[in-house]
Amino acid sequence: MIDIHNHIIHGIDDGAQTLDDALELLQLATENGISHLICTPHMHPGRFDNNRDTIAPPFAELDAAVKERNMPIKIAMSAEVRISDEFMIMLRRGKVPFIGQWEGMDCVLLEMPHSNVPVGIENLLSWLKKQNIRPIIAHPERNKEIMRHPERSLKLAERGALFQLTAGSVAGHFGSQAQEISQWMLSQEKELIQFVASDAHNVNRRPPAMREAAVVLDQWVGEAQRVMLTETNPHQLTASLFGEAS
Repeated sequence: MIDIHNHIIHGIDDGAQTLDDALELLQLATENGISHLICTPHMHPGRFDNNRDTIAPPFAELDAAVKERNMPIKIAMSAEVRISDEFMIMLRRGKVPFIGQWEGMDCVLLEMPHSNVPVGIENLLSWLKKQNIRPIIAHPERNKEIMRHPERSLKLAERGALFQLTAGSVAGHFGSQAQEISQWMLSQEKELIQFVASDAHNVNRRPPAMREAAVVLDQWVGEAQRVMLTETNPHQLTASLFGEAS
C-alpha cells in the first residue's frame, strides 16, 4: 500500500518527536503493508510554521536513516497544508511542496478546520483550478460540519476537490459517526473518495491502521475498490515523487 498522509517526520509538528520515534513508526508502517509513504507534516501558520525549507532537513535525515538501515519502504516529502490567508502567499512563493499529480494537475493536500467548512472555500477551489492545482482534502469525515451535513462534500467535489479518508476512521478508531460518514462517502456513485491514508502520528495513540481499514474496506466496497483506494490511485498520484511511471 501507499500512504499519502502521516506525521512521521520528527520534531516539526504533533507527530513523531525524535528520529527514533519516526523510525519506529516507519517500522510499524511496513508491518501494515505500506511500501511507499509520503511524509506530510503540518503547515499550519501560527501553530506549526513549516514550509518546504523547514521540512527538507529533517526529511533528509530520516531518508538517510531509512536507507542506512535498509528498511523496506520508500519515502518522499510533501505537507498537509491548513487553509489560511497565508496559504496562497506561500504557494505563490514556491514554499508548498506538492503531493504529486492527478490528471495533469499538481496536487496539494489541504486541511480544513475541524469545526467547519471554511466560508469562501469554493472561491479558493476555483482559484486553485486556475493555477492548474488540484486540492486533496484530508479527512473530511472528521470535519464536524460535514459530519452534520455530509452532502456538503458533494459541492466541494463538484468544484474539483479530491478526498482522502483516514484509515482509523474507516476502522472505527474515531468513533461511530466518523465511521458512518466514511461509509456514506464511499457509497456515493460519483466516486467521491480517491484515497485512504493513515494520518499516523505516533505508535500508541495514532498508529497506522491501514491493515485494519483494508479489512473493513473489503466488506464495504470489495477488494478491487480497496486496492484502488490504497494502491492504484495513490500510485498514480505520487509516482512522480518516487521517479516511477504512473
